[in-house]
Amino acid sequence: MDKNREKQQRVLFQPTGMKIREGNDGQESRTVEGCAVVFNCETVLWDGKYTRHREIINPSCITEDFLKTQDVKLNMLHDREQTVARNNKGVGTLILDLRPDGLYFSAEMPKCDLGDRCLELIRNKTFTGCSFEFLEDEYTMAKNTLADGREDTLVTHTKFKRISALTIAMDPAYKDTSVGLREHFLLREDCREREIAEAKAREAQAKSKKEKTDLDRERELYLMGI
Repeated sequence: MDKNREKQQRVLFQPTGMKIREGNDGQESRTVEGCAVVFNCETVLWDGKYTRHREIINPSCITEDFLKTQDVKLNMLHDREQTVARNNKGVGTLILDLRPDGLYFSAEMPKCDLGDRCLELIRNKTFTGCSFEFLEDEYTMAKNTLADGREDTLVTHTKFKRISALTIAMDPAYKDTSVGLREHFLLREDCREREIAEAKAREAQAKSKKEKTDLDRERELYLMGI
């Protein structure tokens, strides 16, 4: 674990797909189901000019005992004012199903404009996957250099402090990385850009100084008649 790295409230998108469950009569029900968290699946959060950042969620992050202590909402598009279901310490309209490969969920959409809108946007494939919002606790970090010279970071999460929301979402660029984290990656790219520019400037300055020194030496030798 990087002790200098601040623990963050994070959002991670995984395009796992969702569906509306078929009812007993063969007709479409109002129940939405899908997988919100996939274990041991590498997600590339950033793939930039100078850096790449990947993350993996270990199954130890979410256990049955852990879920019994959590208040988890099911939101639309990360908007807490668009909550369509909730599981508060095991009780509520949001059903959480922990399996070996990840955390699955199901929820009957409320009979209101919000529920109708959610169903329609899943039906027409506007919403294609799920995000989950969590506060990280324990993790390991491995860094190496790729063949193209970029810095590669792999973070493996092993424990969450909190999982506060699941979100029905679209598939945006960079897997819906939270704004704060995206700014962090952009800042790292900018810093690397400046480092390279400053190194080139120092190299050019040193080269210019050497050329001037060589020229002065040649002039000195010329004046000495050598």
